[in-house]
Amino acid sequence: MNIRIDCLVTGMHRISDFFYKISLPKLVFDVQDGSPETYRKMIQDADFKLEAGFEREVARQLSNGGLWGLSPGETLMPVMMSRFGVSKSDFSSTESSQLEALAEACNNCPVVGVCWKSVRSGASVEESRAFCPSAEKFERRS
Repeated sequence: MNIRIDCLVTGMHRISDFFYKISLPKLVFDVQDGSPETYRKMIQDADFKLEAGFEREVARQLSNGGLWGLSPGETLMPVMMSRFGVSKSDFSSTESSQLEALAEACNNCPVVGVCWKSVRSGASVEESRAFCPSAEKFERRS
């Protein structure tokens, strides 16, 4: 009798996991749409704990252009710059166009979801260098 119950429980967990995984895109969209301010705070706070599947789906949507309140040039770029030993204060007022160009590149980054996850996980400079289109510019600046 216990074997049947264990099989039933295992099967129910698999079914539950399946439905959760296929509903993640809609779940993320519902949070974005239903509470955009909360969603914005969640994705801008690198220390905010998210369930792994939810985090993967947010990263996927970010990489597909669904920024939903995230400005990579404002939130991700300073963290990436600091990893490379650079800060916004390193740019003089006459170099503001260079800083603006870096922010624009970050705001149009093709791998913003990867960057977002790396910021959240505390990825190293080496890991960041592997995907960040601005890594070389950050390194030259440091």
